[in-house]
Amino acid sequence: MPKAALQNLGCSKNLVDGDRIIYSLKTAGYEVTENFSDAEIIVVNTCSFIREAQEEAIESILDCASYKNGGKCTTLIVSGCFSERYREEVAEKFPEVDLWVGVNDWEHIFKEKFSTKVNKPFERKLEDPVTSQYLKIAEGCSHGCTFCIIPSIRGKFVSRPDTDIIEEAHWLYENGTKELILVAQDSSFYGRDINSTLQELLEKLLAQTLFPWIRVMYLHPKYVDNSLLSLFANESRLCPYFDIPLQHISDPLLKAMNRPTTGKDIYALLDNIRSMVPDAAVRSAFILGFPGETEKDFRELQRFVEYARFDKLGVFPYSPEEGTKAFGMRPRPMASTATRRCEELMLIQRDISRELMEAKIGKTIDVIIDRVAEDPDFNYEARSRHDAPEVDGKVLITEGNADIGTIVPVQIIGCGDYDLYGKVISKP
Repeated sequence: MPKAALQNLGCSKNLVDGDRIIYSLKTAGYEVTENFSDAEIIVVNTCSFIREAQEEAIESILDCASYKNGGKCTTLIVSGCFSERYREEVAEKFPEVDLWVGVNDWEHIFKEKFSTKVNKPFERKLEDPVTSQYLKIAEGCSHGCTFCIIPSIRGKFVSRPDTDIIEEAHWLYENGTKELILVAQDSSFYGRDINSTLQELLEKLLAQTLFPWIRVMYLHPKYVDNSLLSLFANESRLCPYFDIPLQHISDPLLKAMNRPTTGKDIYALLDNIRSMVPDAAVRSAFILGFPGETEKDFRELQRFVEYARFDKLGVFPYSPEEGTKAFGMRPRPMASTATRRCEELMLIQRDISRELMEAKIGKTIDVIIDRVAEDPDFNYEARSRHDAPEVDGKVLITEGNADIGTIVPVQIIGCGDYDLYGKVISKP
């Protein structure tokens, strides 16, 4: 049986696409392998959101191209956002690539070229741990943030019908998923193009599925309203986790980014979340070094982070992307200035995170066991309801036994800057 391998890059939404691509090849008679040397087909599913992602895509394409000489590879395929954005421009520079497919045409091309036979469009190879899986509820974005290339690559925001989402949710549950993670470019915008809302979708998922944990990622500050917060406050199966990339707090920069919220709005939203959902964990992300950002703007952001005491935080230097409105904006802070500001902000966040972690010592929390720990000092890697996969910290289990994928009570006995240490509480 011929074999196919996947190099999957980028965000959770793109990873879902990559897993669908490799599964489609399985339906055409290919065995999925992790060993690239044995694969006749290699797919590189790429990201193109920022410069670093583009560089990673190019490096991965070149790495995988080496298997055409040092392995069995006869067909190298590039898919995803990098291919969608640059295939016409760069195809001649990568003669090793046999097929470039985009984010919208790959299914048609694969069906014609490889005779793929997917029964349901959402069927895919499930990544480990199977117990925690992403479900993409929409495609594209209509917000038009001036720094973002996604609308040019993925198109305008299009919600999936809730019946399709619920059908996929049932499929995931039947395959062992216990933590359902809803993702989109802006999950909170779900339904506004089809006369629905995220709240209505969540209510249907709660009523029609049995997932013990449902997590939502990628919320826009403008669309986190009281009705949504009330649902989170009253439904224990909804993880009280609010992933809201705010990008900045300075009004001039928010306006330049074409963000519809003001600094005052953001302060009010944060206070409202903490008031209505007392056990909420709030994650955010900021761009440093955006055109026009001054030291005054940066100091304002520092003060806000000290006030907000985010449970989780990511910071990124501005990446100028050709084709975005911000690309031509000036003045642009030096790259070294953006890097310094990122480092200074994360020093503040590290101290905040450490204090929040220390406050949990002695408490008992539920965690989901993700995997056996690689570090021999720990038994398992786990996560709490406050921790999303890949981007947040872990709960590292030092004592006790549990099955992978189970949700168990753990007593917190220590911490690092971003991780907790705990022991499984045995049943009496």
